[in-house]
Amino acid sequence: MAYDKKLLAAARRELERERTAHTEELEARRRDIYTREPRIRAIDRELSTTAASVLRAAMESGGDPTAAIEKLRDRNLGLQEERGDLLRQLGLPADYLTDKPLCPKCGDTGYAGSATCECVKARYAKLLKEQLSSVLPIADQNFSKFDMSFYSTRPDGRSGISPRENMEYNLGECKAYAAWGMKKEKVGKYSPNLLLFGSTGLGKTFLSTCIAEAVSARGFSVAYDTAINIVAAYETIKFGSGDGEAAAERAARYERADLLIIDDMGTEMGTAFTVSALYNLINNRLMAKRPMIINTNLLPETLSEKYS
Repeated sequence: MAYDKKLLAAARRELERERTAHTEELEARRRDIYTREPRIRAIDRELSTTAASVLRAAMESGGDPTAAIEKLRDRNLGLQEERGDLLRQLGLPADYLTDKPLCPKCGDTGYAGSATCECVKARYAKLLKEQLSSVLPIADQNFSKFDMSFYSTRPDGRSGISPRENMEYNLGECKAYAAWGMKKEKVGKYSPNLLLFGSTGLGKTFLSTCIAEAVSARGFSVAYDTAINIVAAYETIKFGSGDGEAAAERAARYERADLLIIDDMGTEMGTAFTVSALYNLINNRLMAKRPMIINTNLLPETLSEKYS
């Protein structure tokens, strides 16, 4: 899985903001409780100072600190029990003022050992989905919303099966692709790709959007754009005809995303530069084993004629 560095940094910042808000809320709780029950404040002060003072005294005397430590432990346990009783008398749980991390796995550091913690990955997946929502209607176009009633049950004279049977097969293939082909252990090794072709309005973009929604929910980055816009980005980079920085950022997403969806391939101007730009993008992703979905109104033989 290739992480988008900006989104990963944003996910870590989100964890930090939540941790800061959590800490501020805990401090507000303490101030409230200390006002309502001053004895709890005194207990907290003693708990925070007795350990250092007892250990320091034991070390300064040069004696064995074991007895002092046991005495300190008994004293602290007694204070904690009294503190819990006072909180319960206020109608609150005994751990009401205990600082518990939002994520017990990483203690809100964002790392489980040297690896990125699942809590950061979950926030990263949410940000990925939000980013994808800005270019694709994934809230309305997903597998649960796919309506088979749009497709006729009347058998087609050429294929011998109905459009609905054909689309049921296609839907099953796309679901299998999203569930099996886009797994962590497969991406970058097996490089599964899809070519969806057929006339306008048959559901190619809808199906690819369904796949995008499913895989982005699992934390995979998805780049989507039309062939026209993709070529325009590379033209801007090559000829400096617009916002080069934005174009370079878009091109980087096309090249590095876990899944790239190229929509409406064949509608772009057929120039030598166009063919070269698309060839380089597709070939580089194939070499890197990064999956793609290509949607086109052209039949495979027409694609071969157009792009060689």
